[in-house]
Amino acid sequence: MGYWTDLKAWLLRDPAKLIRYLVLFVCCIVVIVQLYECFAKLCDPPISTHSYYNLNETIEMPAITICREPPYREDVLTNLSQNYCPHPKYATCWMDFPFGEIPLDEFFENGTYSEKETFYSPGLDGSSDNLEIDSSLHFYSGRCYTVRPKKLMKRVSRAVGYSLTLDHTPSTTSTSNADTSTGAGWHVFIHDKRENFTEINMKGSGRVEYVFVNVNEEIEIKLQSQYFSNVETKDDPCSDDENYSDLKCGEICIWQDLADETNCTGPWMNEIVHQPCNDSTSMRKLISDYKAVYESEDDFDCDCLQPCRSRIYTTYIQNRKTFTQPEPRSLIYIYYTTKLISMIEERVSYDTTQFIADIGGSLGFLLGISVLGLIGILEHMTLFFCGGFIKRMQIQYEKRKREDPTSVDDQSQASDETIDIATVYKTEIKDLPKY
Repeated sequence: MGYWTDLKAWLLRDPAKLIRYLVLFVCCIVVIVQLYECFAKLCDPPISTHSYYNLNETIEMPAITICREPPYREDVLTNLSQNYCPHPKYATCWMDFPFGEIPLDEFFENGTYSEKETFYSPGLDGSSDNLEIDSSLHFYSGRCYTVRPKKLMKRVSRAVGYSLTLDHTPSTTSTSNADTSTGAGWHVFIHDKRENFTEINMKGSGRVEYVFVNVNEEIEIKLQSQYFSNVETKDDPCSDDENYSDLKCGEICIWQDLADETNCTGPWMNEIVHQPCNDSTSMRKLISDYKAVYESEDDFDCDCLQPCRSRIYTTYIQNRKTFTQPEPRSLIYIYYTTKLISMIEERVSYDTTQFIADIGGSLGFLLGISVLGLIGILEHMTLFFCGGFIKRMQIQYEKRKREDPTSVDDQSQASDETIDIATVYKTEIKDLPKY
């Protein structure tokens, strides 16, 4: 009972001081919360997206990957496999295949079409010297060829874009007429030149444009380009390597899982260290598993980083008409009509400058603390915690001065003024408010 009486008397004795204490306490709590939010934003800053258009002096052409349809030579596969084999996906190709006599690499190499059999007249800006062509082997798509530019384009028009004349050489078997019938032609994939073509992830990546070109067809494709720049964060890491391809990373991951499951590989899985399949059972098991992955629409968890910078190309079919030629050929024009590029960039929306501004605003508005006030607080804290030490140093100094005044005078000649620390300490302590 006596405790509550004393507390009530203390509160009634100076209620204004109580109110000041309560307000100060609430302000300190608010400041602590705001400081925590500021530090959290500094460690994990928010990201904002900015979209604008940029008119470039030069423009980068995309990579063009071309895959033939049908992809394999039926006559060669049938002859080598000793059974009817229009495509390696059929079981008849492997039922009587002489595994010990014919290497699988030779089977797929001879069963696909070479670069000379594919390109009749490739060019960029009117010359084949401005582009480079790489080949890659795939199970369903056969041998595909990726055309990449060697230079940036300073002008935009059909005359300076890609001009690709493709030769659709028919087979020599009785089914060769199918090569020029409905369904025969070219699968054309338009993508960033830094990306490698993969038949598993390409269509579902969202960064690839696809067009099918029939035999004896002339087509004009106009391009528009979008440039994306992402900011790497702890939750969303990305790769800034110019030579990195997340599609290729995902394909190798899937290949590795398939090879570990069947304990063998196929010729199209050339980057996997495993022995090639050497019997019909293992080869058919590998093809069956590969088919399940190829036809699946599920995403695979391969822990592949996304690229920090990427380009997405949008295509517009300007014209499609019959390409009048005695041979089964197709002509493809791919070009820009403008140098205007859509830029979409992510930027960090909180930096050190904003952090200092938020800290100063919180302390100044809620606690009334300025830089000069903060200096005064630090001085008082220094005198409060170090005052005894300073006083002892002052006493020792005075004692040495009395014992050997000449030595002390020599030490004090380096300065013209001497501040009496003890006097400052006494003055500051005296001026401290009493509560």
